[in-house]
Amino acid sequence: MSKKITIASASSAEYFHFLQGMVLSVRDKPESKGIHISLYDLGLTDEQKAWLAGYVDNIASPKWEYGLSATDGMRDPFRAILAKPLIPKYFPGYDIYLHLDADAWVQDWSAIRTYLAAAETAALAITPEIHRAYTANYTASHEFHDFIVELYGGTWGEAYVKKFSYYPILNAGVFAMPKDSPIWEFWRDNIQVSLQKSRHHCIEQAALNLAVFEHPDLFHFAEPDKKNIQFLPATCNWLCHQSLPLYDRKAGRFVEPFLPHTPLGVIHRSSDDFKDKKSAPIYTTDGDTIVCNLKYKEGAYETTVTSVEPDKLSDWQGRGGKKY
Repeated sequence: MSKKITIASASSAEYFHFLQGMVLSVRDKPESKGIHISLYDLGLTDEQKAWLAGYVDNIASPKWEYGLSATDGMRDPFRAILAKPLIPKYFPGYDIYLHLDADAWVQDWSAIRTYLAAAETAALAITPEIHRAYTANYTASHEFHDFIVELYGGTWGEAYVKKFSYYPILNAGVFAMPKDSPIWEFWRDNIQVSLQKSRHHCIEQAALNLAVFEHPDLFHFAEPDKKNIQFLPATCNWLCHQSLPLYDRKAGRFVEPFLPHTPLGVIHRSSDDFKDKKSAPIYTTDGDTIVCNLKYKEGAYETTVTSVEPDKLSDWQGRGGKKY
């Protein structure tokens, strides 16, 4: 019997312009037939939900979990951050859950196929923020390390800064897990503990990273028959805040900045700077530039509901101008 799979995401009305591209980038691929899409509703309009009904199988509104409430001073979209490890609770009945942030979209299905294949046997398939083109290795290395120090220090304390601040970040924006993965419980427990100290906007990412790094027994690299952690290449979750891609005009696709210019599978428009600018010059493989907004089909969707990006997105995360 084939596995029952859902792709999960979340969106508010404000972020619908991202979500719409993500959903279309999945549904336009014939390989998505038979795969469900499940969505956390964080305040979508009736018109937006009516459009989504033609593409999405499940929509649920996450509650304030972990004993929290709306009176605790957190902004509403934080519900989805906290509920990310609770996807199987809100959308039961699936064998594999693949999460895609709303600002990520699928250019090449090979990345989705890799996540799903890994989750067939692994406890988690996830992409570390590691690539030879990423600025975290070069011009932004100090800033990136400062972010990791602030992340672990703010959510867990100084002992965790010493242990993990030089580990790579496992990006929680795109991942796949089977329903019976032990990581779900580790992740939930970590958030519960961390909430006693912090309301950091990346609390779920720190909690997921520790769920992996603090359980070395899951690293069975030499024993593929056991459940392990599968770290996937950057092409499976290309982070635009770390490096903008190149565009191959001949092939009509975005690729890695360096040779051999491998095509990107999932493009994660994660750059706050890029969101503010809306578009920017992107270098091409033939030495020229083109102006792109890095959305699926450059945001040109032939649909009954227009996707409009607000002039300025609300800073609900309290990023304070941070890039990461």
